[in-house]
Amino acid sequence: MKVSIVNPNLSGDVSILDIGITYLCTFINQKTRHKANIIDFTFHRRNWENHLINQLEKQKPDVLGISATFLYMPYCRKIILSAKEKFPSMKVIMGGWHCSIDPEDSINNYPFVEAIVIGDGEFALTEYLDRIERDESLEGVKGLWLKDREGHIIRNEKRPFIQDIDALPIPNYDHWEDLDKYFFYNQMLYFMGNRGCPFPCTFCSESVIKGNVPGPHLRFRNPRLFAEEVKAQFDKYKSRGLRIAHFFDPVFPHYKDWVKEFVHEYIRLGLAKELPFSCFSRIDTIDQERIEWLASANCKIIRIGIEAGNEYIRKQIYKKNISNEKYAEVIQLLHKHGIRVTGFTMLGGPGETKKTLEDTLSLVKQLEIDRPIFFTYRPLPKTRGAEMVSEIGGQILGWGHIDSYHRQSNISTPYLKPKDILFFRYKCLIYFTLERTLKLVKKQKIRFFANFLKYVFHGIKDGVGLEYAIGYFYVCAGDNLLE
Repeated sequence: MKVSIVNPNLSGDVSILDIGITYLCTFINQKTRHKANIIDFTFHRRNWENHLINQLEKQKPDVLGISATFLYMPYCRKIILSAKEKFPSMKVIMGGWHCSIDPEDSINNYPFVEAIVIGDGEFALTEYLDRIERDESLEGVKGLWLKDREGHIIRNEKRPFIQDIDALPIPNYDHWEDLDKYFFYNQMLYFMGNRGCPFPCTFCSESVIKGNVPGPHLRFRNPRLFAEEVKAQFDKYKSRGLRIAHFFDPVFPHYKDWVKEFVHEYIRLGLAKELPFSCFSRIDTIDQERIEWLASANCKIIRIGIEAGNEYIRKQIYKKNISNEKYAEVIQLLHKHGIRVTGFTMLGGPGETKKTLEDTLSLVKQLEIDRPIFFTYRPLPKTRGAEMVSEIGGQILGWGHIDSYHRQSNISTPYLKPKDILFFRYKCLIYFTLERTLKLVKKQKIRFFANFLKYVFHGIKDGVGLEYAIGYFYVCAGDNLLE
């Protein structure tokens, strides 16, 4: 059987080199008798429908797989309708974050979707393809919900999370047809040393998925094998533009012994001298010892969630029990060891006021965050955060064409309208963009402007969203990547 797996990114964002799709496609090709390929629209927004049809005619898949995330669900619908119009006999299965967060919506509300995968997809998709090939019933396939011929929904037993994630093959990024463009815009590849997150933040989908999929949620790679994977990928892709490894683990340095062993192997393999890395973390999972280890292995950037500058919003609304003083203490240590900080904040969440927005801006300035990112609050379905919007007197105004955490707002609080949230976001962007521009121009001089024109020109040519092209220029382009 042949399956084409779709990355439904029509947003203009150039960073969606989906590691989950890469794992899935690699697994099907290396561990089963079936064949898989990836159809990606990131650089085909202007002609996405022609690109879809051309790829389907070329690959002739028996099954179309859609990787569904909430913000891209309108795109998923358009892609499915277009594909089924031209290839009515092709089966459609959907998986990804949205199916694990809200399986009822996924199976009920999307035309032509015959089955969905809840949780990890590797084994469920394999069994689905096996049974389709043998023309057998899909009843009993764990992790799979489906519609029978009369349209009745069969909710099979949930499939537990994959525990031995070391047994999965190394993701093969060659399955992405536009990989060289991703390297041009981002200069990085994604890696995962662990899956899952133990923390209960109200705005995050992880807590919902933990409740929808059985089995231990937090799973770790062998740290030495993980370092060897990074080495193998670097050897493979360094000549094509790989300059930094980005560890996509929700909380990379969570367990101290794991970090220590990984760092030792990373240094032993010679990667610390050749390939810097960045990672996600929480402030309360890093201390001086871990910072010293990470710095010794050439960790250049740590990405942390600040969420809000107001402690009531952060602790009581978002359930992230970290003080402003703790942020200041740890970020000072990171800067002391030469590690830059990307800080993520959210604007306009439940209970926010103009005063709490100002608190966020003030804290980001005070902490001297190297790369501040300002998202607008997005109430993901089924999360506690979405429930709190109405409980506190706010309103979710609908989704429309919202496909990003960066642009637009659909939240109204008792004190803020969407236009207030957007205005404040642009105020923050202008302030920090000017600050970073002055810093980069002082160091790079004329090179800054030459690189800017080159990057944005490529973005226009490749159909990248202009706001994304400019935004990623400041953090990923050329010399800006590590500055």
